[in-house]
Amino acid sequence: MKLSTRIIFLVMCVILLSLSVVSILIGYWNVNNIHEEEEYRIMDIANIIANMEDIRTSLTHKDSEGEIQKIVEKIITSTKYIEVVVIADMEGIRYGHPSFEKVGKKFVGGDEKRVVQRGESYISEATGTLGRELRAFVPIYNFENQQIGFVMVGTFTESIKIAKNQALITVILSSFIGLFIGVLGAFLLASNIKKILLGLEPEEISKLYIEKKSMLDAIHEGIISIDEYGKITLINDSAIKMLKIEDKEVNGKDVMEIIPTSHLPEVLKSGVAEYNQEQNINGIIVVTNRVPMINNGKIIGAIASFRDKTQLIQLAEEITGVKQIVEALRANTHEFRNRLHVILGLLQLGEYDTAKEYITKESEKQQQIVNVIIKKIKNPTIAALILGKINRAKELGVHIIIAEKSQLTDCSQYINNHVLVIIIGNLIENAMDAISQSSKQEKLINLFIYEDTKELIIEVEDNGIGIAKENLPLIFNRSFTLKKDQGRGIGLSLVKNAVESLNGIIEVQSEVNEYTRFHISIPKEEV
Repeated sequence: MKLSTRIIFLVMCVILLSLSVVSILIGYWNVNNIHEEEEYRIMDIANIIANMEDIRTSLTHKDSEGEIQKIVEKIITSTKYIEVVVIADMEGIRYGHPSFEKVGKKFVGGDEKRVVQRGESYISEATGTLGRELRAFVPIYNFENQQIGFVMVGTFTESIKIAKNQALITVILSSFIGLFIGVLGAFLLASNIKKILLGLEPEEISKLYIEKKSMLDAIHEGIISIDEYGKITLINDSAIKMLKIEDKEVNGKDVMEIIPTSHLPEVLKSGVAEYNQEQNINGIIVVTNRVPMINNGKIIGAIASFRDKTQLIQLAEEITGVKQIVEALRANTHEFRNRLHVILGLLQLGEYDTAKEYITKESEKQQQIVNVIIKKIKNPTIAALILGKINRAKELGVHIIIAEKSQLTDCSQYINNHVLVIIIGNLIENAMDAISQSSKQEKLINLFIYEDTKELIIEVEDNGIGIAKENLPLIFNRSFTLKKDQGRGIGLSLVKNAVESLNGIIEVQSEVNEYTRFHISIPKEEV
């Protein structure tokens, strides 16, 4: 059965059982109570009549004027719940009766002996001249305290039976109303629970839970989710390992207590998802997606997923870095091929001395460039990148000048080659694109790389088309580009993310058709 059907069935069973038990108890209590109340009522009225002065006086004098019958008729007429009143003397002769023709005749029923012989007050049930009755007997005494007769007040057992049936019908009707309300409540409860469970059946929920747990254990991405109060509701093993969290029992704790630099509370407040954001947590670079969890238009939490803190960035850096290195190698190959063609042409023309002179001159020129780079740039990867960019710039008619004070070692372990390739390669490439759009005769790129014990400074300046002031805040956005070709505008975004992941600072200065300068400072050690 479906969950809603089971809930309705179980609730109905519980309600039906409860109502049945309650109805039986209430019905039994009502039936007994009606009988007892009737006994108390007729006994009270019998006592009142037995102590009436007119009754005692008239019965003492044998009621020669028929006053007792008048009193009896008046009592029966004025009292709603009393159907039979009989007043008799010690011989059982009636002086008062609901039927006038029965007056003067002998009392019937046989249950009057106790009141006559012993003077007792009691309740009995017997059949009289009018039918089956519930009777209350009370002795009547004269003013000298001598018993002179008795009074019998009764009500028909059929009337009591009708009252009992009406009480039972009321209980049964109330039970059916309660059952109807219970069934309606069961439907509403089942519908509400179904809505809360997003229409899923228990078996589906169990399957989803097992699948989720298996998935969380299997994936290498770290996952953290928080509720609307910023408390951690889920964290997988990969996240604990990557974030180096010692306390594995973090569920229910404030996320800022475990991860002080977390941006999940901000996503919780804004309700805006953040994708592919880079963040430095506990000395580890993280690329993360943060998404708010929304149910029926209300934010009920937020969840973040992130790759192995440095692994994903290193992968991206390697891909981008390889492109830069390949481009540099391509430029070197192209430059070398051009020189070979010149030499080959001179040899074919028989200009051996000229060819020799050309080879010597080009060799000295290239060696001079290589010596300058090697002297200032001790990092082989970056040196090869710069050499390739110089050859690439020659093809475009651009002259790259390396500042005299430039110097770079292998840097610290915190600043790796992949990041430097991204930053330097993209900045030089971006400068060459800007210069290629310029109409200036002299096209220059000034490169300054300086490293001391505290920080690494990278500065790239070109005399290209520049950047308008209104575009300066946009240049680091993905897909924003000033290129005339179909460039995707990713380079400067990668540079910014790489710099910020190392807690560095990037500054831009530019004048349209004058210059553009990028200044970057990166601390040598982790902040």
